[in-house]
Amino acid sequence: MIDIKVEKAHGEYDPGTSKFFGSPTMPEDWLSDGTINDEDFFFCQLKISEFKKRDRDGLTPQMGFIYFFLTFENGQFIPNVQYSPEEPDTLIDDFNAGFDFLGDTEAEYSIDYCETDNRIDGTKILVENGEDIIILQYDPLDDNMPSFLADTEKIAYFIMKKEDLKKLDFSKVNFTIK
Repeated sequence: MIDIKVEKAHGEYDPGTSKFFGSPTMPEDWLSDGTINDEDFFFCQLKISEFKKRDRDGLTPQMGFIYFFLTFENGQFIPNVQYSPEEPDTLIDDFNAGFDFLGDTEAEYSIDYCETDNRIDGTKILVENGEDIIILQYDPLDDNMPSFLADTEKIAYFIMKKEDLKKLDFSKVNFTIK
């Protein structure tokens, strides 16, 4: 389990690092090949090399990015999680424009990874849960977090089978808020 600390991005920073919201830095062809849909909003990108040394169980590859997108449809969120083994080549400005009803999803929040204190709440990645793994746990009440879901006072979870994570098969990721 790896804790995440965030800070609103200020001034000059590398857009190709781990972050919540704002403008994703991703493979350009994802916009034209159907990987990402017009209804998706950018939730998060995780640069694996930034947290790999803390992945003690070796659940992730050495390099690449894991991207989290959500579609809001019929009052619920549908996940679209993708993996890219390469450094992203395109910054997509204003990707989250038009999603202001979800809170401040256009501002960018940089991510820093640290050792966990094994608390249940909080924002973190790679939380083991039996046969499953919570690849991302988002607690909107953590310090400095974006306002997304803050009014619910609930935690959001992206969950998948450990086996699928090892195969980098993100097609069966579930998203839940509780």
